[in-house]
Amino acid sequence: MTLNLHPMVNVAIKAARTAGNIINRAALDIESVRISQKKANDFVTEVDHAAEQAIIETLLTAYPGHGIWAEESGRREGKGRDKNHVWIIDPLDGTTNFIHGFPVYCVSIALMVNDRIEQAVVYDPTRNDLFCATRGRGAY
Repeated sequence: MTLNLHPMVNVAIKAARTAGNIINRAALDIESVRISQKKANDFVTEVDHAAEQAIIETLLTAYPGHGIWAEESGRREGKGRDKNHVWIIDPLDGTTNFIHGFPVYCVSIALMVNDRIEQAVVYDPTRNDLFCATRGRGAY
């Protein structure tokens, strides 16, 4: 079965898979990953930052005018005619599980247009499971 995915979902899938590769490589040597605590039971790793940067680079290369709301680096407003398109990013959703070697975490990316979620991608790099959705066109 061939899926006819929205072009923006395809870019988000590419970004999620790139981040997943970074996460999978780091998981092989979790003992060497630097961890810091944002607040009680809320951790961030260098992997979160690297994965987020890879996602942002992929998205903004394709759509330079889009805005970004990212868990680690915060909010960056969009520009020009595309400023109402905002990518919402959690590069390593489940950091605490990742830190403890429990393979239940994912990359989460969504696109909001005019304050409404229109596209979404969730990628589980440990199982190579990919879930995507486009408003009005279902989820796969």
